[in-house]
Amino acid sequence: MSPRNSTILRNSILFIVLCSIFALAPSFASSHDPSVTHITFQDSAKNKEVNIRAQVVDSLSITNLKNAPTHYDNNMSVRLFLDGHFSEALTFAAKVMVINDYTNRFIPDHFFNPDEGLPYVKQSETRRTWDMFSAKVSYETKAFKLLTGYDYLQWGPARRNNVILRGEKNNYRPWNDSTARLTSPAPMPYFGYQLSVGPVVYTQYAMMPTERKNYSKYLHAHRLDLNLPKNITLGLSETALYGSTTENISQEPNPNFDADSCDRDFQWAYVIPFLMYNFEEHILGDQDNISMSFDISIKTIPHWEIYGELMWDDMKTPTSMFDDSWWGNKWAASIGVARDSIRLGDAYFNWYTEYTRVEPWVYTHHKGGGYTYSHYRQSLATELGPNSQELYTELATAYRHRSGLLKDAIAKGSLFASAVAKDTTAGGNLTDIHDYDKHGTNKVFLNEFTTKRYVELGAGIELMPWNWISFSARYSRFFGDYQGYFATMTGSFQW
Repeated sequence: MSPRNSTILRNSILFIVLCSIFALAPSFASSHDPSVTHITFQDSAKNKEVNIRAQVVDSLSITNLKNAPTHYDNNMSVRLFLDGHFSEALTFAAKVMVINDYTNRFIPDHFFNPDEGLPYVKQSETRRTWDMFSAKVSYETKAFKLLTGYDYLQWGPARRNNVILRGEKNNYRPWNDSTARLTSPAPMPYFGYQLSVGPVVYTQYAMMPTERKNYSKYLHAHRLDLNLPKNITLGLSETALYGSTTENISQEPNPNFDADSCDRDFQWAYVIPFLMYNFEEHILGDQDNISMSFDISIKTIPHWEIYGELMWDDMKTPTSMFDDSWWGNKWAASIGVARDSIRLGDAYFNWYTEYTRVEPWVYTHHKGGGYTYSHYRQSLATELGPNSQELYTELATAYRHRSGLLKDAIAKGSLFASAVAKDTTAGGNLTDIHDYDKHGTNKVFLNEFTTKRYVELGAGIELMPWNWISFSARYSRFFGDYQGYFATMTGSFQW
């Protein structure tokens, strides 16, 4: 091992070991009040309240994949959290992270172009700094809620792969293992509102994802939630996406004749409530990326859930869903079953299995980047991307200690397995642009000769002796076209 690798490994392990040592020191338990984990400012009537929290996190990841050297990646961050309310109706929350990455592999330059991914500042060939933040404010009355912020949005009940909006979820994928681009999802600015009438909830957002510097891109989304009897929830949603750019800087000119989308402005028609985007798109010139989605969660049987998400991306009719003779019949789905809160003594067990399928060319658009379902070159939905599938299952447990020096200590563990297939040819990447001359009109799901397949087996553990300190570790082993392992250890102090 080189001296540089040894330094990265030694510094990370030192911090994590210190977390573990403090976790075992009984002298802190008697003087620590678990209910005091933040600084709070409030008036005497508690009508106004501001809470401040802080966290220091250090993690070490080790990646050893087939035909590649062993990589060490150290991530150290300081995180600040702010939340509270200024009235019963007005609430807010914000967080910021400042991160330092150290690695034994080369970090390329970043020129702050969004198609390079999240921005970072390169400090040396093996060190970079970057930051992340989010914030949201809501004002709520009995039937109306006003929403605004710079934050993440997640829709749908899927537990691993959301095919509509994934929020902050970021599952590790071997093909994304690189320092050339940060894989973390990015927040985006939005404003929206929510209307509630009995069991019916209508939500609408207008957002601004980012594709290229100084070029506009807009995403509209609205959703109808129906809370049905027997603990059944049905969701219906649409998204509309458009922008002022046609392709990424590094790509060839778009070959499609209708790809010119320069200087697209914000379309106010998409802000009007209750109108279907599919109808509005036609009167606006039939040029935007429209998708329709359905999701369902059934919790009729206590502690059980059956759920599903289905996204139709530019499909003409529902009957064309399984017609592979037209590349534009694009759809993605996640279905799952879960059993929660299986109690054995003081331990609880949860289990779920989920299958996800994403057809070729889903989330892409023939007009290029300004219409692609992406933000800072990250998919707004599952990071599997187009032309992929995954079968995933997980068994998790949580235990809370009830007495002694470690009263209220929490221990969590998980075992998981997945089988993944990902096509690497055209139609399998977010930035792909369909060319009729090159790609024809047919679509092929998981082409035999260009698809990567692997199985992942792994386990994770998390320990929180007190609410001000935690330690976690996770290990994944890969078999198939990707072989090797990915392991990560994390320690944190929070107050």
